[in-house]
Amino acid sequence: MTTSLFHVSLSYGDKKIINDLNIEFQDASFNLLIGPSGIGKSTFLRILAGFYPQIEGKVIVADKTIDSLPANRRARYVGFLFQDPNTQFAMTTAFEELVFTLENLQIPRDEIRERVQKAIDFVGINQFSNSKINSLSGGEKQKVALSVIVAMESKLLLLDEPFANIDQPSREYLLKKLKQLQARGITIIVVDHDLSAYEKPADQVWLMEDRKIKPISEKEFKKRLPIRQSFDFAIPKKGRLVCNDLTVKVGDRKLFSVNHLPLAESGITLLTGDNGTGKSTFFSALTRLKDYEGKIAYLGKDISKLKVPLYMKEVALVFQNSEKQYLRMTVSEELTLSLEQTRHPADWPPEVIDEYLQRLNLFGLGDQIIYQLSGGQKKKLQLIVMLIMETPILLLDEPLAGLDFQSVEQVSKILREIADRKRQRFVIISHQLDRLLPKVDFYLRLENQTLKYQEHLL
Repeated sequence: MTTSLFHVSLSYGDKKIINDLNIEFQDASFNLLIGPSGIGKSTFLRILAGFYPQIEGKVIVADKTIDSLPANRRARYVGFLFQDPNTQFAMTTAFEELVFTLENLQIPRDEIRERVQKAIDFVGINQFSNSKINSLSGGEKQKVALSVIVAMESKLLLLDEPFANIDQPSREYLLKKLKQLQARGITIIVVDHDLSAYEKPADQVWLMEDRKIKPISEKEFKKRLPIRQSFDFAIPKKGRLVCNDLTVKVGDRKLFSVNHLPLAESGITLLTGDNGTGKSTFFSALTRLKDYEGKIAYLGKDISKLKVPLYMKEVALVFQNSEKQYLRMTVSEELTLSLEQTRHPADWPPEVIDEYLQRLNLFGLGDQIIYQLSGGQKKKLQLIVMLIMETPILLLDEPLAGLDFQSVEQVSKILREIADRKRQRFVIISHQLDRLLPKVDFYLRLENQTLKYQEHLL
């Protein structure tokens, strides 16, 4: 019961995305699909899931022509795990989400509770199965999303950048669970740009380029793997932002506290920590989007006493979800809006903007609807839009998530170049470190409920 595509083509208007594709995935195999941002990997997964009935050709999963099945039957054959799990939740808690999903699949009522509990136990979400989903970390949300797929008992599991916003322990845990699902006979296809940890799990690696998909050898794959290095970092003595006796909580639960922390005096600061420790919540506190105890000062002034509109022009947040940042419909309209707000218009003539767009493979997309861009293209546009504003301190929450390694390299270089002009300082949350670490000045780690600068990383 292989998963097969026969003479599949898909076009958007005059643009051919997939061209006469013939490919076969072995039953109960683990497949990794790689390729540049915007090349069509997510579109390919959606074709497999039957989301594009207008395709030419056939998609066969477990001997069924997938796009001919009604949605509730299709889900029994194909499960889909999105990069942003928030897009697929409809209910308040994980337990409610699982029950709701199985009810929609018309599973007999007497089977639902048993399948829900089996899924909860298998993925290991008992601790937060009745917690509100919007209170969970990125890694916890992905575990909930995986439990939903497990409960559906689909034959084919598609995962689109599932680990982009989660820490290494959560990544390794979910990969282990995926291998266990494979052992049950499920075929798995994962799209990912971060290749670490796939050398053992993946049975076959596929490369998408020129509207085609081809297998690559183990030798070729190993050439693409990152090389481990050691790094040394400075310890800042002062900061434009300074936290004193700071405590941040979620409800009554303390996330972290720190007695004294200088931040963002210059250059690039990297902030890491396991999912759920409070990194994004820390950014929310720094931008006055979250209550906290203690004092945060900007240039010596308590930020709680500063007028919000003025403070927002000094310290800005690049959201983890890029779509929340946009206010206009097209790429050119969004760039124009940022140019109207920039502190230094003379620094952003058309030729400079075009240079950045070319470096990030966004040139020529001015008339494109933002919400039709790929996930990686949205992240790169979001970065340019926020850089143009030239906020003195920019807090970037997972800006590299979903980017291919060439884009990560270019984004890292651009941030370094701009930081060296000494008008902007960057604090970056990221789990994708290989190409970013050489550009970092300071390394801040959140663990054991406190924040501490690190001098070395092996």
